[in-house]
Amino acid sequence: MKLKDLRDAMRKPDGKPITESGPLGRKKKPSFRQRLGAGLVVLTLILTGVLFIPSLAWSRGVAASSVKTLAAPEYPAMHDHPHEEDLLGCSNVDHEVYNKAYKLWNSDVRRLRDQPQGYQEGVMALAREANPLLLADDEENRIYSPLNIYMALSLLAEMTAGATREEVLGVVGVDTIEELRAKAHSLWQAHYMNDGFTTSLLANSVWFHHGLSIKKETLQILQDTYKASAFQGDMGSAAMTDRLQEWLNEQTDNLLESSVDSAAFDENSLMALASTILFRAKWDSEFSKRDTAPGTFHSSAGPVETGFMSESRPNSYYWGDNFAAISKGLTYAGNMWFFLPDEGVRPEELLANPQVDALLEDCLAYEQQKFLTVNFKLPKFDVMSEIALGKALQELGVHKVFTAAADFSPTSEDAQVYLSGAKHAARVMVDEDGVTGAAYTLMLLGAGMPPEETVDFFLDRPFLFVVQGHDGVPLFVGVVNRP
Repeated sequence: MKLKDLRDAMRKPDGKPITESGPLGRKKKPSFRQRLGAGLVVLTLILTGVLFIPSLAWSRGVAASSVKTLAAPEYPAMHDHPHEEDLLGCSNVDHEVYNKAYKLWNSDVRRLRDQPQGYQEGVMALAREANPLLLADDEENRIYSPLNIYMALSLLAEMTAGATREEVLGVVGVDTIEELRAKAHSLWQAHYMNDGFTTSLLANSVWFHHGLSIKKETLQILQDTYKASAFQGDMGSAAMTDRLQEWLNEQTDNLLESSVDSAAFDENSLMALASTILFRAKWDSEFSKRDTAPGTFHSSAGPVETGFMSESRPNSYYWGDNFAAISKGLTYAGNMWFFLPDEGVRPEELLANPQVDALLEDCLAYEQQKFLTVNFKLPKFDVMSEIALGKALQELGVHKVFTAAADFSPTSEDAQVYLSGAKHAARVMVDEDGVTGAAYTLMLLGAGMPPEETVDFFLDRPFLFVVQGHDGVPLFVGVVNRP
């Protein structure tokens, strides 16, 4: 953003400031281009298909050759984060321009993140229940997004009624659909960031066969509360599948193309919903590429040679029964936690450890911690996993939606439909500049109290990671068995 753009931005409306950081001072910081790649790029796709019950009468009619857009949401306006590098060597007047532009950006963030207390509790509760169901695998990398699944279930609750809806409401931890609408709307607002510096985008869509009559009231709620797009066409046509794949790739910036290529509607499909999350954030302090060196990651399937990033800096070091942990900050976006199990302990075993939950819930109140110099090594990696959610959803308590007793009457009463299956795909990448997952060379001395001055934290064997948003919401949880 050049100075002219900053001056133009100052003519836009503003709001209240936030307290995460202050306006520009005289202290030199890394330039925007230096920090652009530094951060977290985490993407999650969930595609939930709702299929027609073949035994019930339904006339599909004449196939439509086009895809009609029924609803297109409006996203909040947001000022760009001003670039400090544009001011190097500039006058005091230009610094004033920057600071005014910063206040405009600051007020946008504060407005979006100013949400009622407790809005995030449902996602945290869902993560505690879903973690052991979705991450148990001794060999493969497993990654998922609790926030993404929570939003997809919210859409599912909105589209159903009666006992079908009650089961979904129980899983997301609310008593009424009105309560869910309020929490889902707050989550969407609090996790929206599209300022040219950090990206956090939740996108939703619903898809209907061209012969269905859709209730306008439900469609309006989906658009207003969940920012959902809506499309209608011949679900069995190539045009509809192409539009679905195009939408998914648009929302995930083409980072899940290998999974999206297989996303398609069945010829009997009548409805579907899709929900995505795209997240990019920069490390508070990036790794130096000069310090990256080859190393060995000791996976359960055998040694893996990979590049390990490293840093040595003061940090809080935490320990508990069978694990040690540290976190690394993400600028304006939260932090990423790394949990190293003791030798002989599988990462999945930490998912049931109450000390891990307590640490993630309130690290300041966690007693077993010490501030010292941490020699940290993390493997570079790009990992992806796909998970079929059907079994896990049923174990969580969602049953009727998978049967002929499913009630989708708030959406349409033209035909009896049921949920045929659900797919979840996530990709996480980590390098010197930032994250899209997690992994590192890790050699730890167990879970005991650390030495007085320094401690080694080398992620060189399978480990657990959690990416938390600015409000503590678990955006991504995963187990890295092989970087």
